[in-house]
Amino acid sequence: MRKVVFAISAIAGLVAGCTSIECSMNNIVASQYCFMDHVKNDNDTAIKVTEYYLTVSTKKTVEIVDTVLINKKTDISTLQLPVSYNQKEDILYFEFQRLDQDSIFETIAVDTVCITKTNEMVFEGVECNPRYHHEVLSATTTHKLIDSIVINNNYIDNDPNKVHFSLYLHPSK
Repeated sequence: MRKVVFAISAIAGLVAGCTSIECSMNNIVASQYCFMDHVKNDNDTAIKVTEYYLTVSTKKTVEIVDTVLINKKTDISTLQLPVSYNQKEDILYFEFQRLDQDSIFETIAVDTVCITKTNEMVFEGVECNPRYHHEVLSATTTHKLIDSIVINNNYIDNDPNKVHFSLYLHPSK
């Protein structure tokens, strides 16, 4: 009788141990951008960009043409953009447009933002899909309409509450 109880307990323990998967529910790794305003008293405040329509695209590899990530979005204060898994540098094209009097989109400026980073594969368990975390090494822009880019948090993981980059537009434009 003891052998039967022990065998049933062992099988129940194995079944319970095999079915408890501890994978993270949030597996999305994306960078967060926030548009900021230069304020004279040195306190930066987030702004909503209302005067432009923004299209953000990227070039994934040399063979593949540009991929549109955001298309003609307006009233923007923050952006959440994907990060490449295995490239050392992500190149993003920020195209700012306005509607002219004939309701035709007119391009005001196209800024290129380059993010140099590392790629670290993270495993939670054998049952879980791997994800990548990134350490941002540098961020540059072409300074056409975007005056500057500041790295707020240089570690990109699956925390959706972190703002990684602040984008400052030229105050005169």
